[in-house]
Amino acid sequence: MTKKTENPQPVGRPKFEITEEICMQAERLASQGLIMTQIATVLGIAGGTLFDKQSKNPELEEAIKKGRAKGIATVTNALFDKATSGDNVSMIFYLKNRDPDNWEEIQKRQYLDAKGDAVTYKKLQIEIVEADDSLKTNITSKDS
Repeated sequence: MTKKTENPQPVGRPKFEITEEICMQAERLASQGLIMTQIATVLGIAGGTLFDKQSKNPELEEAIKKGRAKGIATVTNALFDKATSGDNVSMIFYLKNRDPDNWEEIQKRQYLDAKGDAVTYKKLQIEIVEADDSLKTNITSKDS
């Protein structure tokens, strides 16, 4: 007869509980630009576990959103300070992103028909005109 032995060690990983401290840590990590899988690694859990916990815990979800917003605000303010203090690269970057219609590197060309409607070309036809009679042909290419 075999003797049953009690296992003093619990089997599996310890249960991960969302606490106020975990929410604060997740917010801080998100504010530093870490993505979800990186936050999960720092917290010592799998990425899937963090996604699952976030979907079931509004406090954690809000902490991560708040952290992301803080990080974006910090970088935005730093960029704005550099741009307004005369840093040319920051000025260009700011203007290209905040006013792209006027500050694009490559200007888009739009062709209009006689009515003023935008024209989209769907067919390109090329005719070879200086060749032997045997090589003259029409080449048609259609966009998919």
